[in-house]
Amino acid sequence: MSTVSSIVSSRIAVPRAPLFAWLVPGVFDTELHTVLRAGYGFPGAEWTSGTTGPWDVPGSYRTIHLTDGSTVREEVVAADAPDYFSYAVTNFTNPILRWLVKEARGQWWFTDDGAGTKVKWLYEFEGTSALATLLLTPAIKVLYNWYMVAGVQRIKKRAQNELRGK
Repeated sequence: MSTVSSIVSSRIAVPRAPLFAWLVPGVFDTELHTVLRAGYGFPGAEWTSGTTGPWDVPGSYRTIHLTDGSTVREEVVAADAPDYFSYAVTNFTNPILRWLVKEARGQWWFTDDGAGTKVKWLYEFEGTSALATLLLTPAIKVLYNWYMVAGVQRIKKRAQNELRGK
């Protein structure tokens, strides 16, 4: 199947190891709703349920309940602290997304950048068909990219406020 992706990068003024430890097994596990909010035509994370293990352990999975009333299944694919984290999203219950998207995959890279960290987030959608991918492309390349930028900015602001001096 065809895929379409979006990528964002940012520099966060927090060292890599503390940032990863705060974000991946912390914020991403129990506070996802604070960084992935509804916007740009996409629902936000509202709450999670059925988490099977720590959020930095491959194979752990959960259900994310979204602000539009739909759910998705998210599973940790890889976690290599403090460098890399990836996950897969499936089982879309939103009828439009279910028709368009077979699977989505997110990947995060964390690299030293002076006293801080450069984060790079790639999100890739696998369309259910070539037509679905064609329809997804402008929404992902523009609107979902803005959604991702907003999420990374929330992470950056929180990390720099909460981890300053740690």
